[in-house]
Amino acid sequence: MKIYTRLILNAFLGLLFLTVGVSIVVFVVVDFVGNTKVWLARPPKEVLHYYFDYLPHILYLVLPVAVLLSSVFSVGNMARHLELVALRAAGIPILRILSPILFFGLLCSGVMFWFENRIMPDANHRRYQISEPHSVDGDVGGDPLEKFNFFYTASDGGVYFFEFYTGHRNSGQNVTALTQPKRGALQMRIDAKLLNWEKSGWVFHDGTRRVFKDGKLQATSFKELPYPEFRDQPKDLLDDRTYPEEMGVQELDRRIAILQRSGESPRVLETERYFRFSSSLVNLFMAFIGTAMSVNTIKSGLARNFGIALGITFLYYVALRLGLVMGENGSLTPLVGAWFGNLIFAPVGFLLMWKAARV
Repeated sequence: MKIYTRLILNAFLGLLFLTVGVSIVVFVVVDFVGNTKVWLARPPKEVLHYYFDYLPHILYLVLPVAVLLSSVFSVGNMARHLELVALRAAGIPILRILSPILFFGLLCSGVMFWFENRIMPDANHRRYQISEPHSVDGDVGGDPLEKFNFFYTASDGGVYFFEFYTGHRNSGQNVTALTQPKRGALQMRIDAKLLNWEKSGWVFHDGTRRVFKDGKLQATSFKELPYPEFRDQPKDLLDDRTYPEEMGVQELDRRIAILQRSGESPRVLETERYFRFSSSLVNLFMAFIGTAMSVNTIKSGLARNFGIALGITFLYYVALRLGLVMGENGSLTPLVGAWFGNLIFAPVGFLLMWKAARV
């Protein structure tokens, strides 16, 4: 590793870790003080678990800003002390000088995408369970694992109606199952008091099976009827993960497929799925903005450059959230909505870097 590369990384990473650490402490303290009444009524162990699971989300929020601050001040200090001038006089291009920070921004983007889909969903799920507990009788927001008058369309096209279904026991009461109609004719109907998930799969209990064939009806009563045709898992019917922030990309894909089979709009989840890819690039964009704005610090001043970079970042975040909302409400397609901010501001980042390389 070149000496100047090591010096740049040491300065950048030192500021980055300091900024991230201080930001997390401030974030936790402010959140705790704002929710003091809530936490004083909870056991200390529960509060500790909540903030431990909150850390991944806090890191997701503060890391891009920390990358911006660290790149602005590390490169700005080098420019003020004429270190950039010396390196460029030695024949080293500005992009080569800044490449360690840009590469780290790219690395952060890749790690953040993995982080969003492997660590954050489980952490957010545990955090929501603590902050939004569901009482047994459903007084606090209702139980997401229990539904009345519940319709479900299976992957094979079958339609199932439950007067009551509980995901706690993977069991439904007063169930009606209809096979996928073909050529406008119903093939089979099953009415049962219970439908339970057992080791062998789904099993109907105490009901009647009606088969419609060649214009005739064949009805058979049963005490127990295994039903291997129903191949969906209990988690496909109901899951206690109700927010997109609790789901990884694979879970989002599964939920989207379920909504499409049921005839419901999956627009919100589709937009969130595409946003997982676009939002991870925020760290790379922050590295581009911070380094590009700080190369010319001697002429324009470090404070001025930082203010401009912060303003561009604010507008970038507004564009990201605006695109996300427009994708969810149908003003834009999910793909365009999720990438709206990047499509607008990516050219800005490249333009700033191009200008910095020509200074």
